[in-house]
Amino acid sequence: MTRRLPKLSRRAGAVASGTVLTVVVLLALIGPWLAPHAPGAVLDTPYAPAGRDAPLGTDHLGSDVLSRFLAGGRSLVLLALGALAVAYAVGAALGMLAALRGAAVDTVVLRLVDVLLSLPSFLLLSVVVVAVGRGTGGVAAATAVVLFPEIVRVVRAATLQALQHDYVETAVARGESTCHVLVREVLPNLVPVLAADAGVRFVGAAFTVATAAFLGYGAQPPAADWGLAILENRDGLALQPLAVVVPAAGILVLLLSANLLIDALAPAVRNPRRGRSTPDTASDAEVGDAVLHIRDLTVEADGVRVLDGVGLEVPRGRVVAVVGPSGSGKTTLALAAFGELRPGLAVVSGTVRLAGQSVLGLRPRPLRRLRVRHAAYVPQDPRTSLAPTLRVADHVGEFLRARGVSRAQRYERIRMALRAAQLPDDDDFLRRRPHQLSGGQRQRVALAAALAHRPDLLVLDEPTSALDPVTAAAFLADLARIRENGGPAVVLIAHDLAHVAAVADDVVVLDQGRMVERGPVAQLLARPTSETARRLVVAARAAETPRAAGAQDSGDTVLLSVRGMSARRGAQGVLDAVDLDLPAAGCLSVVGPSGGGKTTLLRCLAGLHSGWTGELRLGGRQLAPGVRGRTRDDLRRLQLVPQDPYDSLNPHHTVERIVARPLHLFRPDLDADARRAEAHRLLERVGLDVSHGRLWPRQLSGGQRQRVALARALAAEPQVLLCDEATSALDAPTAATVLALLDELRRELGLALVVVTHDMTVPVRLGGDLLVLADGRIRESGSAERLVAAPSDPVTSRLLAAIPKLPTPAPYERTRP
Repeated sequence: MTRRLPKLSRRAGAVASGTVLTVVVLLALIGPWLAPHAPGAVLDTPYAPAGRDAPLGTDHLGSDVLSRFLAGGRSLVLLALGALAVAYAVGAALGMLAALRGAAVDTVVLRLVDVLLSLPSFLLLSVVVVAVGRGTGGVAAATAVVLFPEIVRVVRAATLQALQHDYVETAVARGESTCHVLVREVLPNLVPVLAADAGVRFVGAAFTVATAAFLGYGAQPPAADWGLAILENRDGLALQPLAVVVPAAGILVLLLSANLLIDALAPAVRNPRRGRSTPDTASDAEVGDAVLHIRDLTVEADGVRVLDGVGLEVPRGRVVAVVGPSGSGKTTLALAAFGELRPGLAVVSGTVRLAGQSVLGLRPRPLRRLRVRHAAYVPQDPRTSLAPTLRVADHVGEFLRARGVSRAQRYERIRMALRAAQLPDDDDFLRRRPHQLSGGQRQRVALAAALAHRPDLLVLDEPTSALDPVTAAAFLADLARIRENGGPAVVLIAHDLAHVAAVADDVVVLDQGRMVERGPVAQLLARPTSETARRLVVAARAAETPRAAGAQDSGDTVLLSVRGMSARRGAQGVLDAVDLDLPAAGCLSVVGPSGGGKTTLLRCLAGLHSGWTGELRLGGRQLAPGVRGRTRDDLRRLQLVPQDPYDSLNPHHTVERIVARPLHLFRPDLDADARRAEAHRLLERVGLDVSHGRLWPRQLSGGQRQRVALARALAAEPQVLLCDEATSALDAPTAATVLALLDELRRELGLALVVVTHDMTVPVRLGGDLLVLADGRIRESGSAERLVAAPSDPVTSRLLAAIPKLPTPAPYERTRP
């Protein structure tokens, strides 16, 4: 019961403060109709005490204090709301525009904001009122000017984050207008931020309006206004204190209740893991020597089970791989080991014990201490796993500092952790920041930081999904060496069985939140018992033999031609004199190590990276470097399929609206019914049902989302599809079906494909032509069949050698107890 008290008191505080705020706002809005007398009616001598006609006495005019109080709150509330609306309209527009346009627009907006923020609010308020004129209009304008600079900064920061979503870049690449991108793609993502910020801004707006009225800038006598009443009656405070105290109390209660409500509604439950959980009755005998013990864990989201009765034990020195299709609950299980769940999820039943101590229901501070002492986590994406402002030494040292390691010992422990992760430990490397590291180095730094304080449990969430095969193989080799040296208990999350089979001791297979199979790796490879495990094994076996598909059936006509393409990112060269040709209905796979320039090449082709030189021709027509310089038809013929299926679809739109949007843009002759019918046809073309059109992206699996992204691209009737790592976030069986669909679309519709990937199994399956890109230069190119069979460049040889292969399963004999 004591665990619920903070939650109950927080909820009671929110209800109480919300009730008081509602009453005050309603009283202010309808108060003039409730006033017993006209606000300007003179009932008695000035500052008369309370009487029958004036229950609270009279003010400096001899008017009823109660009547003037009831009539004076409306102007304060309405002016605050009006000024806030204007400030958000202007601030949100400027903030989003500055973030989207960047360059000169961003500079001008930020300099304007800096100038306004450098002025004291009181001075800025006075200047604007003098310029516009006294009265309610002048105060509203001045309040909006005071508020909007900070709104611009908040909105700009949120917009910059929203612009990183793949679905926003896809909209820009297909030539959507600035207004459409901001209103349809960006603004829905800003609503939660603006809603949370609006409460704080309302308090500031009400305070500014009240201050302006007290200074005499707002409503003019004999109007009734709370701020003006304090100004007018301050000289009679000793004679009739209620004339000042009552309006002051109204302002105080309004601001205080709004503040308390904001505090109560702010992310109160900082750990969304807290849900209904069964008492932890697991005894020490049941837990045994397991560092992590999970029993019958069930997690739900809106009544849907994300995990259903899952159990897991991980002893020290063992590597347990958790594999399964996309959306099967792998990451949810990994986070549950730390007592953490994503927002919207709740534990229904089950127990989770880390180092013998339950983590469910544990308060934040003890939970943090437990994590620091016993656990470490390496996230999936090496691009975001390190703080961009911290140097390598500082990042690793933060983990040691949290563990209480003294400064004298910290430096040597940092070097030891880097050497354990096969990284340099010289001073130059220790001073580097994340942008100066490759993808593999970033992931190894994250591993070194996790191992620095010698945890009992290490959780790796898809650590190789964003790495090229060579870097991924080296990372897994590091993990195998750490295991052999008596390292911690390891939970390795993966969607590809081939990547983990060589380093894992045991494998757990999840499907739709259920554990469908578990056991040693040899047992799973020799005799998988579940259909999910069989699909994973078959898909891994199919990809391990480097034998490319035959030559593609394409014409001799060159559809897409690139000559001398060079690109820079800041002062660093990314592409250097790249040449390529793509025939109609052809397939070109671009492979190479991380940081080689593959994604930059695709962004240059799509017009998203306009700072490049060279020549790009599509169907003989030369294209402008950037999206804005290309015609509507140029944009239609080149369509982008983003990398991450979980980020390529706007979560605020249904599937049908997502697919139909390019039809509205490129086929304006279709009416609403025709667009809907065409969207349904496209969904069926990529293997989905018409019923999927009514669903939201969150209701789809990873493979289904990627099919919707393909349907959206096909809606424009393109000639070339630009696919950026289209299978990197998918499990092996789902990736195989998506690749089969791409090949089918190429053959049946005559589409040309440019497929950027770090996975050499993609060109092995698709065939066509292969281009190997490393350090921004083409190392070799030609038919995929020839290069896979006889590579001539060391980079290609290393990529082929790094294709994960399943160990040959020995006959597995089940031991009897």
